[in-house]
Amino acid sequence: MNRIDIKSSLYDYSVLFIDNVKQEIDRLNKEEKVTYVIDRNVYNLYRDYFYEIDVDNIYFIDAEEHKKNIETCMDLINFWQSIHLKKNWKVICFGGGITQDITTFASNIYLRNIDWYFFPTTLLAMSDSCIGGKCGINLGELKNQLGVFYPPKKIYICEKFLDTLPETDYINGWGEILKFSLTENKEFFEKIENEKQLIPCPNINDYLYEGLLVKKNVVEADEFDGDLRRILNYGHTFGHALEAYTHNEIPHGKGVIWGIDVVNYISVKLGILEPDIYQEVKKLIKESFIREEIVIDDVDRFMHILSTDKKVKNNTVYLILLERLSHLRIQPLELDQNLEKLFVQYLEETHGYYSN
Repeated sequence: MNRIDIKSSLYDYSVLFIDNVKQEIDRLNKEEKVTYVIDRNVYNLYRDYFYEIDVDNIYFIDAEEHKKNIETCMDLINFWQSIHLKKNWKVICFGGGITQDITTFASNIYLRNIDWYFFPTTLLAMSDSCIGGKCGINLGELKNQLGVFYPPKKIYICEKFLDTLPETDYINGWGEILKFSLTENKEFFEKIENEKQLIPCPNINDYLYEGLLVKKNVVEADEFDGDLRRILNYGHTFGHALEAYTHNEIPHGKGVIWGIDVVNYISVKLGILEPDIYQEVKKLIKESFIREEIVIDDVDRFMHILSTDKKVKNNTVYLILLERLSHLRIQPLELDQNLEKLFVQYLEETHGYYSN
């Protein structure tokens, strides 16, 4: 069994790569009193894992972005109150990033924190959000405006959950894996570039393991989002803005991949990145991940959304730019007409590229 141990100032925790989900559920049930938070779709797809669990002991989440808010968190807390949950209980969570964020936030603020355990069921959650402890819930139409740092006590990754994952959700996860491959290890990116089948991917556990090792190194050095951890936002500033601009019609992973392309273009125009490397990454994105035009009809509205990003300070956005393969830098840029002009140039020069 592959295992990754993560050091945290809150408490150390582990990622376990497992084959038998039911066995782990049974083991957790024997240790302490438990309750469950489960994505309703996951429950319906994998009923064999949950048939021995009393449904009255499950809080079901409809994992929709507009429900990732304080109202849902409070509804979950009210459920815990109704079943008389105490500090010595365990909360066991099954789902993707939305379910994870809601559970993280509620677990942290209820009874000044209760222990929770996570079985990520999407590639996005497996590849990125399951470690690091960071969560965000939305405030109105603005993404991830409220949040805490509160990691699970243990994470169980089982690739069998990916058997029912649609291509769109597979691409969501690949956005983060691509980011990690461009963060630290050039050979990691080259493996992905040469992989014959990405969706579904027979070697996905290897890429998950390598990507989480990259993130482990970053979050252990900078647990609470200081300067170093900012590099994990590579592609996210423009990606998050695209999600909000499209009212989440374009999901997170595809937004991040597109955001990587945008900031790579900006990096070239600023003389930081060689054009050949930009084209090399762009070619992989086109061949494997984005096959349609990303249309921005209202640039002013898009730039306004960009300005609300929590990483913007004093009208300065801290973009993570690629210098060379697997080497990133933090670049402060004014949110002004020059940045908007670069973005418009990107839209004009990329027009038609991904749809051809």
